[in-house]
Amino acid sequence: MKINEVENLIGISKKNIRFYEDQGLLSPTRNADNGYRSYSDEDIKLLEQIKLFRKLGVPIDEIRNMQAG
Repeated sequence: MKINEVENLIGISKKNIRFYEDQGLLSPTRNADNGYRSYSDEDIKLLEQIKLFRKLGVPIDEIRNMQAG
């Protein structure tokens, strides 16, 4: 799924999706031909969790720690 589709599906801006990627919270695959991000079902689930945690006021560092176990 492309970033525009993810933005519309989840309601997180492209800027924030890229920010979460930069922060190491998710790592979508890249198309080798054009470098575009491709988001899997697992990436969508992670973004939904991140969205919930951020609504609850959980800091990025804490989300990262929770993902690490």
